[in-house]
Amino acid sequence: MSIGSWADAARQGQYHQSPEHQRAIDTIQAVLEGNLESDSAASTIASAYEPLLKRGFKSSPVATLWGMICDVSRSLGANREITERQIALLNSISKLPDVLDGQGKAITPAWKSAGVYWRDLPEFAMMFREYAIGIEPLDDLDENQWDTQAEALLNATTFGAMYLVIGKQDIGMAFHAEISLMQGIEVPCETLEQLQRALMFVPPAATWVLIAGKRIYELCKVDHNRQDGAPGSTPIGDEWLWGKGRGYSLGRWGLWKSRFSEIATAQGLKDSVKEIAARASSEMDRVDGQI
Repeated sequence: MSIGSWADAARQGQYHQSPEHQRAIDTIQAVLEGNLESDSAASTIASAYEPLLKRGFKSSPVATLWGMICDVSRSLGANREITERQIALLNSISKLPDVLDGQGKAITPAWKSAGVYWRDLPEFAMMFREYAIGIEPLDDLDENQWDTQAEALLNATTFGAMYLVIGKQDIGMAFHAEISLMQGIEVPCETLEQLQRALMFVPPAATWVLIAGKRIYELCKVDHNRQDGAPGSTPIGDEWLWGKGRGYSLGRWGLWKSRFSEIATAQGLKDSVKEIAARASSEMDRVDGQI
């Protein structure tokens, strides 16, 4: 899909018909095409949405803006130049002044813990989880329907990994990287269902490492969000290969590296999956100084 094709489709969206959303689509397109600097674009977007925020809409119009940006990541995320521009736009938005109400207080969404507009990019993390990297479960789809989700997931993962490296706000990308690695490589590749899941989830897991391996290793070295044995911290089920809790650690880094190496030679997997697993294993060796 081209940038123009994405923008044309977005303009036709049922929930994108307000002047504010149409203006945002025009602005996003200009940024992605390299025709508008991110700081200028951020100001344009803010000028469109701030009057709505100050009126106190029950449903935040900014969630729709984030949804459009997430859609870009699913459609065009494989293009790293486009993704860099997209992230630059989010970084510029997060630098904007807080949006204040009539009493001079920073405006927050209904879910106040999400932060304030614009510095915290409130609600973006939720929209990214639900509408960028979220996919329908295998149990609900036939094999062809399941497989059609792979490209969009991989595109959005590329965006997420690049954001983990160059994004300015903490919007949960370290959490998403951990979940992706858990889903992709912390299970065996033996049964038919496990092989189907590996085809979907190993390439995104490897993509986090290939793009953000150094950052992930840094998180492991400082035990980021480590929860050894905390209630609910470990997935339920005998198939999971890591039973020591959630979060990052050097022990888990070692497991991930060995699992990528094992998957690279596993029986029953497509060559493309084994090849990207081998690349991820080599990148981890490079990052932690083993080669």
